[in-house]
Amino acid sequence: MPDAPTNHPRRGRFHWPHRGGRSDQDSGSRSPEPTGATEAGAAASRAAREPLKVPTGLGASLATSGGLLLAMVEDVRMRGATEPEDLRPLADTFARHNAAKEATVRKALTRHGAPEKLVGRDRHEGELIQDILDRAIVGGHPEETRVLTIDGALAQAYQYLFHERRDLVTAIERLVPADESESLAAAFTTIANP
Repeated sequence: MPDAPTNHPRRGRFHWPHRGGRSDQDSGSRSPEPTGATEAGAAASRAAREPLKVPTGLGASLATSGGLLLAMVEDVRMRGATEPEDLRPLADTFARHNAAKEATVRKALTRHGAPEKLVGRDRHEGELIQDILDRAIVGGHPEETRVLTIDGALAQAYQYLFHERRDLVTAIERLVPADESESLAAAFTTIANP
């Protein structure tokens, strides 16, 4: 099949400039290519080329539990559920997840030299979210702000779980020896999923 002529009326319409080549219709319309990259851009580019590291041991247990909890948070948010019977399963699962983290993840990270700020911030944020959920179940929030308070706690839980994956799982993979990580994974799962 012969190539389409360069003056074909539809040639420029479906042309992808980033794939190379240029049609007559887009000549001169592209901005000049940047001559240098910022340090952050270069780091992001290197990170994109590196293979994705799948967590193992304790990191995998934490990531799996956090992923299941994240799905629960999304479900409650999407349904707009704010009644105690809707929030109880989430609050109970969140409490078990944090109890498992306290008994395994936080202790291991502290023992292996993780910054106290990282561990302390995670503990503080988890306790804050748990308190809001528990108070919502027993009717501890004023009625006029109850729905907004619960929605705010769910949004905060969503961010908390993403930060957990980004910060704690990465720290576990970097600091905790593989054999210890494997044994702690079983303990984490036993506490989080009785």
